[in-house]
Amino acid sequence: MTLKERLSSRHNLLNAVRIVFAAMVILGHAWPLTGASGHGLEFLSDVAVNGFFLVSGYLIAESRTRTQFVPYLWRRLLRIYPGFLVSLLVVAAVFAPLGARLGGQAFDLRSAAGFVVSNSALRITQWEIDGSLAGAPVDGAWNGSLWTLFYEAVAYLALGAVLSLSVAVRRARWVLPALALAVIGLRVLAEGPLEVTTTLYLNGLRLAGYFLAGAAVWAWSDRWRPRPWHVAAAVVAYLVLTNEGWADLFGQFPLAVAVLGIGSLPSRNWTTRTDLSYGVYIYAYPVQQLLVMLGTAAWGVTTNIVLTVVLVLPLALLSWTLVEKPALRAKRLLDPRVPVSPSPQ
Repeated sequence: MTLKERLSSRHNLLNAVRIVFAAMVILGHAWPLTGASGHGLEFLSDVAVNGFFLVSGYLIAESRTRTQFVPYLWRRLLRIYPGFLVSLLVVAAVFAPLGARLGGQAFDLRSAAGFVVSNSALRITQWEIDGSLAGAPVDGAWNGSLWTLFYEAVAYLALGAVLSLSVAVRRARWVLPALALAVIGLRVLAEGPLEVTTTLYLNGLRLAGYFLAGAAVWAWSDRWRPRPWHVAAAVVAYLVLTNEGWADLFGQFPLAVAVLGIGSLPSRNWTTRTDLSYGVYIYAYPVQQLLVMLGTAAWGVTTNIVLTVVLVLPLALLSWTLVEKPALRAKRLLDPRVPVSPSPQ
């Protein structure tokens, strides 16, 4: 079977892969958030974010070619914005007051309201709520994971616009890889001869490279038949590039082949009917912060990781059941062809 046939079926591991990425983000954040010494596994959070973007690139390219531009944008908005906005409200109304109480500080309602309003456009400009993270090793951010969502929204808009051009759709096998290579080249130049130090620019190029690599693989997905040796070779290549410090320069396609190849493996239906990865991603960081304020850092990094997973999975399930899945039903408002039961993709 081709990659497209495997990933078009509900019997694949793609959502399970995304859950693994969300868990990797928890692992990567555990060391700095607990103030633990040693190198830890901080790099895993970057690898996970890269993986999220390349999977999104694949799925979004597929979605755009099946949907008109306005319904496409509406679907993308419904997928990320309601859960994001509710997570801001939950942090401001639940986590921050608890944090202020644990730190012996007065809860600042105005700062909490500003946290929601200032960040509601997806770009995070207010990271903390005054007095609510006193004593935490990382006291400047309640949710350090949310910065990627702005870039994701920009990527949705840009790829949607590109695939509005009929020539880009007809020649997608060449256009999308060419775009990916162009962005990767800009990233290499930015870190090399151009010596660009602007974080916003570097992060944008890095994530765009992975996103477009996923879209490029989609363009060839009806011809590529994943084999175990393809995945194994890609994993080895990515590990070598990571060891040399070159993963974000040249690792986009190896990671895309590895992740999408693994994601295409057959699995049970449950892995595509319930998508907890987004909920885990948007709630894990504040859960870890609150656990640290409760004193769990003294119990070690492993304890913080385990407790975070135990607490965040129910939150993710609530987010999916009460916010994300109901929001997806509104797809029909702009596209009456959408079935009643929404796909998590």
